[in-house]
Amino acid sequence: FQTESTKWRTEADRIKTAADNRFAGINLTGKRVVFLVDMSGSMDYIDDDHKAPEKWLGVRTAVAKIMRSLPDLEKFQLITFSDKTHFPLAPEGQWLDYDPKTSPELVLKTLAAIKPDGGTNMYNPMQAAFAMRPQGLDTVYLCSDGLPNLGEGVTPQEVATLTEVERGAKLGGIIRNKLKTDWNR
Repeated sequence: FQTESTKWRTEADRIKTAADNRFAGINLTGKRVVFLVDMSGSMDYIDDDHKAPEKWLGVRTAVAKIMRSLPDLEKFQLITFSDKTHFPLAPEGQWLDYDPKTSPELVLKTLAAIKPDGGTNMYNPMQAAFAMRPQGLDTVYLCSDGLPNLGEGVTPQEVATLTEVERGAKLGGIIRNKLKTDWNR
């Protein structure tokens, strides 16, 4: 009886560990991970006229849960972005050592101190993230609610004349192309 009980307990532990290492049903990977977190003004809104009081909290919680779900995480960098790129925990290009007891809480606390504001420039933070490839970057997790509306590839005249959807499509195309041809070729 004890052997059978031990076998079931071991199997239950294996299943729990496997479930803990998943996020929304997806196995997560990464030893050296950059978390790109959109902190633009839209992260506080459902649309232009309606606030979403739980949206930013949900993003912060998701980032911490992803961190906790990475079974092999060793080092990380947190990059937040809106119209500018920010490195709230470590200087650009530097890793932080991951500690499962303290790192997710540090990220939660850091993100909680941020008030979402500004436009969405994804180009610069993506470039900063992929610049860490020589230091062993193997995974990037992007947490955002939409397309960019600022950044490399749109002139000031286009900002004034293109709709937000047109700008987002153009900027998104530039980022996808840059991912394919340079950052993640």
